[in-house]
Amino acid sequence: MILEQLTLLNYKNIEEAILSFSPNVNCLIGDNGMGKTNVLDAIYYLSFCKSASLLPDHQIIRHEADLMMLQGRYRNAVGEIDVISCGLKRGQRKHFKCNDKEYKRLSEHLGRIPLVMISPSDSSLVSGGGEERRRFMDIVISQANPSYLEALIRYGKSLQQRNALLKQEEPDWGFCDVLDMMMSADAEVICTARRDMVRAFLPVFQDLYGRLCNSANESVGISLTTHADRGPLLPILAAWREREHIVGYTLHGPHKDNLELSLNGYEVRREGSQGQTKTFFIAMKLAQFLYLKSIGLSRTPILLLDDIFDKLDAGRVRRIIELVSGDDFGQIFITDTNREHLDSMLHALASRNAQMCCYKLFGVDCGVVKG
Repeated sequence: MILEQLTLLNYKNIEEAILSFSPNVNCLIGDNGMGKTNVLDAIYYLSFCKSASLLPDHQIIRHEADLMMLQGRYRNAVGEIDVISCGLKRGQRKHFKCNDKEYKRLSEHLGRIPLVMISPSDSSLVSGGGEERRRFMDIVISQANPSYLEALIRYGKSLQQRNALLKQEEPDWGFCDVLDMMMSADAEVICTARRDMVRAFLPVFQDLYGRLCNSANESVGISLTTHADRGPLLPILAAWREREHIVGYTLHGPHKDNLELSLNGYEVRREGSQGQTKTFFIAMKLAQFLYLKSIGLSRTPILLLDDIFDKLDAGRVRRIIELVSGDDFGQIFITDTNREHLDSMLHALASRNAQMCCYKLFGVDCGVVKG
């Protein structure tokens, strides 16, 4: 997918902008806090119907405004055009449209514009709790598997109802039986998709990490730990119901799954250096890109690189540039605070791929974007 034009109105600190992009590389330069990341976040929003920073919708509207609007014009590999738009007024629900037709459910849109964003906040994949890694799996799988997303939504609603029941002094156990059966059925769909994803994802990730670190002394792994290792969810829920009633919430199920991340057989977050940790999550996100490209409709995702080169040695930076300048990648958006840094990256990209000479550079200052 190629984003040809982006229109922003009152999105975070950007009052108004109409931006036309290169189909290859687009660079945004400016000091921290000026709005570079907000442009990338707007592109992310049009793919996922929410901010990458997980801010509630009312906080993405510019402080002085009462409404926000985004619109993107996209072209696919066969030249077809999609116009995706979103409008949001304070205190009201947002309206998401594709080619002027509003979605009945936002979940219908997920996966239409495949996208991968890499930013410093992705360090939470390694340093954060299981919730961060479950969210990573959900984002990866949902973009290519609508049935997974539907099962995930149903499971979440059932889990919320079950937890509310468990908090009651005298729960309706008959209703709990119904919820347990529904959750067990959806848990099977979720677990199967997660296992399939990890199985296909792991060799891609390991290859990318090896290419980025350029060391034969580092071996990495990713494994899924899940309730399903002990069997179907239904008997587990039945066996633990009394104890869950005491604590007031559900202790077992896909909402407790986790990805175990290892470096040389040990937990990355405990054993990895700063450079190894950053290389690990960048390799995970680039593997997400290649995984999405290889499945589903085989559409090339848009790649957003938000200030990812800081605190990486020159060798790792060079190898990342070599990777993203290859034929596997399509349209790329890069932010940085250093013009010399960007110029050296663009020179390296162009030397590897003649198409990368076709780039656009945008300056961002206090929410004003100039190209």
